[in-house]
Amino acid sequence: MNLLFCLIFLSFNVLGFKGESDVNGDGVVVTYHKYIDSEDEKLLDSILTRLRSRKLTFKEDSINSKILYLRGVKNLKLLRYKKAIKYYLKAYELAENYEDCLLLGLVKNDLGVISSKMNEDATITEVYYKEAIDYFKKSDRKVQELDTYYNLTILNKKNKNCKNVLEYSELCINLIKKTKKRSDLLNTLYVIKADCYIATKDFENAKRSFISADSFIVNTGPERFLYFLKYAKFLESNREFSKANTLYKKVVSLKSEQNKENERNLKEAFERELSLENKLKKDNQIIINSQRKILYLSSVIIVVLVLSLISVFYLRKKNRERNKSIFHLNEKLKKLIANLEDKNKKLENNKNEIEQLLKLNEQALFSRILKISTYNDTLNKIIEQIDSFYDNNSFKSSFLATIRSKLISLVCEEELWKDFKVQFEKIRPSFFTKLKEIAPNLSVNDLKHCTYIVSNLKSKEVAQLINVSPRSVETARYRVKKKIGLDKEENLYDFLSNL
Repeated sequence: MNLLFCLIFLSFNVLGFKGESDVNGDGVVVTYHKYIDSEDEKLLDSILTRLRSRKLTFKEDSINSKILYLRGVKNLKLLRYKKAIKYYLKAYELAENYEDCLLLGLVKNDLGVISSKMNEDATITEVYYKEAIDYFKKSDRKVQELDTYYNLTILNKKNKNCKNVLEYSELCINLIKKTKKRSDLLNTLYVIKADCYIATKDFENAKRSFISADSFIVNTGPERFLYFLKYAKFLESNREFSKANTLYKKVVSLKSEQNKENERNLKEAFERELSLENKLKKDNQIIINSQRKILYLSSVIIVVLVLSLISVFYLRKKNRERNKSIFHLNEKLKKLIANLEDKNKKLENNKNEIEQLLKLNEQALFSRILKISTYNDTLNKIIEQIDSFYDNNSFKSSFLATIRSKLISLVCEEELWKDFKVQFEKIRPSFFTKLKEIAPNLSVNDLKHCTYIVSNLKSKEVAQLINVSPRSVETARYRVKKKIGLDKEENLYDFLSNL
C-alpha cells in the first residue's frame, strides 16, 4: 500500500496537480466584492468558468455562500429564474450562519427582481425589497440601498401606485446625490416622477420634473428615448406642437440608434457566450487529457501493484517451503542431538566405569605395593637378625649366608621400582615422561613420592608404607616441590594430577 501511495503522489506531481489553485478562497472573496462594485459580466463569467472547470470545493460557509450567490446572479441574467432562486436560497441560508448583512441584502434584492419579472404578488416583491434595504442599512451600503429604492420605484410605477413612486423615487434621488453614484438613473427617475404628476394632473410639478430630467440627460442609452417620448407627449397635451414635433423626431432617431445598439450588443453577447463556450470546451479537453494521463498512470500503478503482490505471494510461498525444510532439518537435528545426548550419557557412564576401574586398579596397585613393602620389611628384619647373629657369634654358617644372599636378592630396590613403574604407567600413561621433561633431576625416590602424592596418600600412610617417619615424608615432598619449581602457595597434588 505504501508503494501505491508513493506512485500516486509522484504521478500527481508529474502531471502538475499540486493540490493548489489560483482560484482559492481569498480569490473568490476578492472577485465577489469586485463584481458587486463593478457588475462586470466578464469578471462574473471568468470566476464561474474557473470554478466549474476545476470543480473546486471549500469548507467555509463564507466562501460557499458567495459562490452560490454569483451562480444565482448568472442564472438570473440568463433568465433561469427557478434555478437562480435555488442558488439564492442556499446562499441566504449559509449567510445567515455568520450574519453577512451585505450578502443577505443582495439575495433579498435579487429575489425581489425575480418576483417582479415572474409577475408574482407585488406585496411579496415589495417585502423582499424592504428587507434588502434593512440589510443594506445595517451594512452601511448606500449604493445597494439606492438600487433597491430604484427597484421599488419601478415596481410601484408598474402597479400605478403614484404615491409610493414619488416617495421611493425621491429617496433614491437623495441617495444618488449623497453618494454621487448611479447618476445615470436621475434622468429616468425624474421622468417617472413627471409621469406620476401627469397622472395626478399636477402639471406644474410634471414640468419641473421634465426640466430636472433635462439637466441629467445622457448622450446614450434608453433613458434619452424615454425622456424625449414622455416629454413630447406632455408638450403635445399642452398644445406645444412645435416643441413636441422636434422631440418626436429625436425619438425616431434614437429608436433607430437603439435598434442598432441592441443588435450590436446582441452580437457582442453572442460572441462572448461563444468564446466562453469555446474556452470551456478547451478547459474540459485539458481536464479530459489530464484524466487520461491519470488513468494511464493509474493503470501502470495497478499493474505494478499486481506484479508486486504476485512477487510477494511467490516469495511467501518460497519462504513457506523453506520454512518447512528448515523445520524438517530442525527435527532431524533434534533427533541427532537426542542421540548424541544418549551416546554422551553412555560415554559418561563408560567414563565413570573406567574411572572406578582405575581407582580399583590404583587401590590394587598400592595394596600390592603395601604387601610388597610389608614383605620387604619382614625380609629386611630377617636379614638384620642374620647379621646380628653373625655379629654376636663367631660361628659362620654357610647355610645362613646362602639364605641371606637369597633374601637380599629378593628385596632389590631397583627391580621392585621397575615392577612398580610398569604397573603405575598402566594406570597413568606418560606420567613419568612428562614429569621428567619438567624436572629431569628427580631421583627414583622422588618419583616414588610423586606417585604416592598423585594417588592421594597421606603422609602418615606413606610413612607406614615405606617404614619412615611422617616428618621424613614431608621433607621428601618439600624437596620434590622445590625441584619441580613450584611456589609455596601452589599445590603439588593439583599440579601432578593435571599431568
